[in-house]
Amino acid sequence: MEQNFDILAQSRANYYTKGSPVQFVRVELLKGDVTGEIAVCLSFKNIGAKPLAGLLIGFKCKDMQGNVVCEDQFRYEALTAGQGEVFGSDDAVYLSPSPIGSVEVDLLQALYTDGSRASLREFKRVRLPAPKVLPTNLATQLEQRTGKHGFSVVPQMLPEGWFCACGAFHPSKEDTAWCSECGSDRILLQNTLSGLLQSRPQAAPAETEEPTRMVDPVRPQEPTRVMRPAQDMEEDEDMKIVSRSPADDTQTQYQAPSYDDETATSYFEDAAEEYDEYDDEYEEDEEDRGDYIAGQIIRWAPPITAVICVMIALSGLAVYLLR
Repeated sequence: MEQNFDILAQSRANYYTKGSPVQFVRVELLKGDVTGEIAVCLSFKNIGAKPLAGLLIGFKCKDMQGNVVCEDQFRYEALTAGQGEVFGSDDAVYLSPSPIGSVEVDLLQALYTDGSRASLREFKRVRLPAPKVLPTNLATQLEQRTGKHGFSVVPQMLPEGWFCACGAFHPSKEDTAWCSECGSDRILLQNTLSGLLQSRPQAAPAETEEPTRMVDPVRPQEPTRVMRPAQDMEEDEDMKIVSRSPADDTQTQYQAPSYDDETATSYFEDAAEEYDEYDDEYEEDEEDRGDYIAGQIIRWAPPITAVICVMIALSGLAVYLLR
């Protein structure tokens, strides 16, 4: 029975396989218009110099509750995939009667057109930071300037490689400045976007963005979760993936007491008057203390002087007698 398949959901891989000549690119879910079956299609890219003739992969599909519904291997054959070529999207690796929530892919073996084979099992997967979303108005202007389409993320350089505006990730091993999916030039994209940003009118500063987080290459991997296409999609409750965000923390902040102008003025005037009164009392006490000391000096000066004179006379008499 012949039927057409319409795209139901798609998502790019949230990791890359470091050092591997073959990279997992994207997962797509297609829905049959007759049976309603879900076809799982995977896309890969050859970033090595040798053309690919075949690829063996392992995959695991999970339902919306996280239960494994299929775990199997699939072999892509009769390929002629050159460097930078994407392949595999025309082959369904699994047909499911119910929606798929996530897909996990393992690269196993590559077969080249010269007959050689290469094991891909030893290459480890490295999680990628989420690309930054490109605002719609900037995406439209960038598409007009470059003559391309499908831009949705900010072109960005990372230690692991670079993101194109179309969302494609290019590992450092690919060693190219051209996007193999949309054909954009990385340097032209970055320069054009910089020019657009500089020509925009000055606006209020936006919130500081969270820095890109670096991840441990040996961190346990999560499967690539299937997401709905950004446009021209009908609502389908079965394919919704609800992302929960942590509850907002309630913080108690200290707030200093406030004063109105009248209260503040009254407060400072009262303080000034108290200081003046204290200063006047201090000056009066100083004057009284000076008068008292002067009176005591006048009273006791004559008797003290007489005693000193007697002591001097007696000293002189003693010196005379001792001769």
